[in-house]
Amino acid sequence: MKKVGSIREVAQVTGLSTATISRVVNGANNVSEKTRERVLNACRKLDYLPNSAARALTTSRSRTIAAIIPTIEHSVFAKYVAALEQTLNELNYSLVLAISPAGGDPEVEAARKLLGMGADAIILSGCDHSVELVDLLGRREIPHVFSSVWQPDSPTPTIGYDNYHLANQAVEYLKSKGHEKIAIIHGPLQASDRTRARKAGAQSADSIDVDLSFFETELSVGGGKRATEQILSNGIECTAVLCFSDVLALGTYFCLQEAGISIPNQISVMGFDNLDWSIHIEPSLTTINLPAKRMGHEVARQLVGHLEQSVPIEPTIFHGELIERQSVVQIEG
Repeated sequence: MKKVGSIREVAQVTGLSTATISRVVNGANNVSEKTRERVLNACRKLDYLPNSAARALTTSRSRTIAAIIPTIEHSVFAKYVAALEQTLNELNYSLVLAISPAGGDPEVEAARKLLGMGADAIILSGCDHSVELVDLLGRREIPHVFSSVWQPDSPTPTIGYDNYHLANQAVEYLKSKGHEKIAIIHGPLQASDRTRARKAGAQSADSIDVDLSFFETELSVGGGKRATEQILSNGIECTAVLCFSDVLALGTYFCLQEAGISIPNQISVMGFDNLDWSIHIEPSLTTINLPAKRMGHEVARQLVGHLEQSVPIEPTIFHGELIERQSVVQIEG
């Protein structure tokens, strides 16, 4: 097997000092572009990789940012994580990912492990986290942000969406189409403050001649299908089903189609997320677009700016938008 190179061999090949090599591989700014390219080319030829543990000891930085998210099963999280990693990589940082529900002991344990690995900062989903976790990050002075949520009065900066407003917008849209009886399918309320905010936002639109029925289920295609089966078997009268996730909406599609119910001629269906496939199903899904990629880029940019230059992390809202397609029709009269 080919022997990997060392920093001394890179210095010998380039004629530069090991200190200069170290500055380049650590992403220092006080190196000319010509020197940087010279060093990086030599590193590639010699198959030299810097030792991250040694680098952390030298610089007190691992150049690693950690994120704890509830799941990667749904592509809205995949898009967000991909954008996060892309921007961090461009800024010479690495991303470490942990999967854990928010607010409990597993999330605290995940954070402890990530900090033990030397994470310079941590990204958390939503604002609903245990006092123990927040205290842990505060005591260690670990920069952290809450993503996927907008709460301007939060002591921790939030970068994300106003879930309350977006759900309100969705119900108002259905009302404008003449839908007065709307069934709403959502994931577990206890597990997500974003879902609770969406439910509250939907209810706030319940003041002008509209009847809302709520159905809680597991956040999956199967969950959406079972909730829709419950709506049908209980004889719930509705002209529209609003799902707080496109994943749930897909389950609603399957159930209604199996029952021989036409979308949108008999029941309109609306989703939330604008996942990649939502435009390709038949009929194409009316939904709320969440700019997950833009959020990922912004979270990465702000955290690195804070770590590198002590720039304060600014709370940032990303406005979703209604994507009107073929799954919702106007109710006449």
